[in-house]
Amino acid sequence: MAVRLPDVADLDPAGREVYDLFPANLSRGLAMTGSSAKPYLALGLSFRTGVLSPETRESVILRVGAVTSAEYEIHHHVGEARDAGISDSAIGNLLSGATSFGDRRVDVLVAFVDALLARIKGGGADTARIQEFYSDNEIAEIVLLTGHYVMTALFINTLGIVPEEGDVDTASVLAQATAKLDRERMMDGR
Repeated sequence: MAVRLPDVADLDPAGREVYDLFPANLSRGLAMTGSSAKPYLALGLSFRTGVLSPETRESVILRVGAVTSAEYEIHHHVGEARDAGISDSAIGNLLSGATSFGDRRVDVLVAFVDALLARIKGGGADTARIQEFYSDNEIAEIVLLTGHYVMTALFINTLGIVPEEGDVDTASVLAQATAKLDRERMMDGR
């Protein structure tokens, strides 16, 4: 049974700040965690300005969403993947568990993410093949991104968080939230 998410009107000021930053059911759930809500959301948004290309970032997120059956992640990131230039057939392959994409760079990326997920109980994934296409910084970010979205999948799947009703312009909301957090960091001198 799903947990009851707080109504927006019932959020405390910190929870409302998180919801206003990213007005989504995920934020209503994150608001239940108190002081970790905004930093967690900020971590997720930080990947939008990290070292990975949008195509790589969205490929990783969709693959994690598919493996973890995180419909909420998939719902929000299919449009982002399209905006990043990923074709509908490649999106379908990422979601279906395919291992061959007709592009060795993508094949290696997906194999690496799959290995990370398969070795979640320990050991870590071998970086030898992925180092052919990705820098050490990119590999570090791929690992962190994968882990972040696994944690998000656990959160949304366990709490029963479902996609919002109606059309949401996810790309705009994410861009605005990222810009706002960047402005806050600059004002704080970070």
